[in-house]
Amino acid sequence: MSSITLVDKLAELSQPGALPVLGLVAALLAWLLLKWHSYRKSTSKASLSKAQQPEKTEPFVTPLPEPLDDFDLQAKEPQLYRPFRHGPNFITMGIRKLNWNDWIQMDSYFMRYHDMKASELKKDIDAHVKYVDNEPTKDACFEVYEELTKYLTHRYPKIFRLEGNILHNDLTHEQFQYPAKTPTEAMASAALLVQDDLVIMVENDDGEYHLDAAAVCLPGFWRLREKFRMSLDTLHFEAGVPHYQAKLQKSMNRFFKALTPDRPVTRNNFFIQLDDGLHWSHRMGDQSGTEVASWATANSKGLKVDEIHFRSERQTLRRLPRSKAILFTIRTYFEPITAISKEPHVPGRLAEAIRTWDETVSVYKGKSHWDKILLPYLDEQDRLQKESGITDQQQEAEFPY
Repeated sequence: MSSITLVDKLAELSQPGALPVLGLVAALLAWLLLKWHSYRKSTSKASLSKAQQPEKTEPFVTPLPEPLDDFDLQAKEPQLYRPFRHGPNFITMGIRKLNWNDWIQMDSYFMRYHDMKASELKKDIDAHVKYVDNEPTKDACFEVYEELTKYLTHRYPKIFRLEGNILHNDLTHEQFQYPAKTPTEAMASAALLVQDDLVIMVENDDGEYHLDAAAVCLPGFWRLREKFRMSLDTLHFEAGVPHYQAKLQKSMNRFFKALTPDRPVTRNNFFIQLDDGLHWSHRMGDQSGTEVASWATANSKGLKVDEIHFRSERQTLRRLPRSKAILFTIRTYFEPITAISKEPHVPGRLAEAIRTWDETVSVYKGKSHWDKILLPYLDEQDRLQKESGITDQQQEAEFPY
């Protein structure tokens, strides 16, 4: 049997006596057409209205790191960061994407750093922990402690564990109140959990980011009271960062404004230090003094090569998801220059990098205080490495080495 088509049905309705039915169908079709037009119009308006409204996004939650269940702290050697290149070493921000698993690094130097921090905090906590007494900054202090606790208990579960309101460090046998009761307690506790110093930059009413909170115990040659409350630009101008206004200021301020919680970054730098003071370089002045420490007042009299140390920093920057402040972690790696000069390729590359500095960079790095001692030593170590064949046997790693 053939199927009945719409044409057949209309033909049937067109027969005599079918007009009333046809009129009813026509009216029904007209009503449906009107409804369809009305529906399309309302849907179009709704779509336009939705497109004009910003999409609602869920608050960012920091990803949990992969746990290192078999982590052996004593066997973990410090990461070798040698952030100097062959050829010209230009002044740049030098930021790279940070993997969440690598936010906080621990190694076999932990107890040395921890004990020095604990000693500095016990001696004068107000000199090493500061915060601006307003709600945004206090919230950022608490958030730093919370973020570190969450990260450390998941990344290093053999060392850190949270039980109720107590955070345990099974390596040092310390117990920390969690959450902290005051911003000072939050920052001091956070400082003892990691080898890094912690700096919080908060956007103020002037539209600039200021150093409004910190726990700094191992700065080497600057005091927190000297930098506290300074804006990002003032910090760099006051420190004499080379070519800051010409090459870095605009890009750095744009970067701070645009940084989002889901995109942490890391960077490295290095300095030459005249002594072995991890927490404070005594050749730069008195730690408790009132004179700002600088190369202009540094004492290099009688300096010997085995006193010189290589000071390298691994910094991470991230925007905290709740307070929106920006957190710097500053991990210092500190070794005698005689030790790192034994590493293949390092003395030659370091000497080459130093010789490419312009006058502005040389002054900032205090080159005149140590170059006549250090450069001949590096040249000699480079010559010995080449003669022994070490540089031929071992290939150079990728920057920052």
